[in-house]
Amino acid sequence: MSPSDRPPLRAQRRAATRRPTVVARTPARADEVREIEGELESWRDYAVPDLATPLDAEAVARLVGGCLISLGLDEAAATSFTIHTVHFYRRKEILDPPEGRTSAARYTVRHLWQAVGARLAGQLALLTLAEAREAMAGRSERVLLTFVAERVLDARARQATRRAATPIAGARPLAPMLATAAAEPRPTPNANISGAVPAIILPLPGEAWCVVPAAHPANRSPAAARALGKALTDAIQAAGNGTSNS
Repeated sequence: MSPSDRPPLRAQRRAATRRPTVVARTPARADEVREIEGELESWRDYAVPDLATPLDAEAVARLVGGCLISLGLDEAAATSFTIHTVHFYRRKEILDPPEGRTSAARYTVRHLWQAVGARLAGQLALLTLAEAREAMAGRSERVLLTFVAERVLDARARQATRRAATPIAGARPLAPMLATAAAEPRPTPNANISGAVPAIILPLPGEAWCVVPAAHPANRSPAAARALGKALTDAIQAAGNGTSNS
């Protein structure tokens, strides 16, 4: 082989150090990963209906933020992802080379998944950006989708662990009438109340409190949490209208 036919030394080192992205998973985790892949594909169909459409760096940044928010993940990680982050990832070769250069660079959905995967890996601190780059460089869209789904599952597990640290209280269903603060003392964390169910007391602005049963889907699903928030808003407005009309 002549010197001109040999691959660059840098490419040789990368090929030698790249590790296969084989992750041992339990059947339950594999099922959860497949469900999240479905969520990601549904979001992609909505956000990028034409997969052939080239994306500039600004579009990639916007889509990464929208993806993280739609999944109910760390909003700060979403809003702080900017066009400068895209350029940084490109310089560090976390993203595969796009078509074109500088402001004329155009990206694809593969680059989008690489950006989302790297962002989650960095925020979770479970993988370094270098490890994320090695796991994603040159991979197919299917492999990248699975990599992102794995990181989403890890992020949700971390969120659930943080929520579990919130004080748990015993709570009884309220009587079907408007209750006053003097009618019954507020339950304290870990109170042993007869007939109570495990619940989480959430402090709200204005010295308000919201009691959510620990088994409620809102504690695990962002969509259920949003639905519960809307139901709470409707209930408060209905109660206020009833009071004002009396």
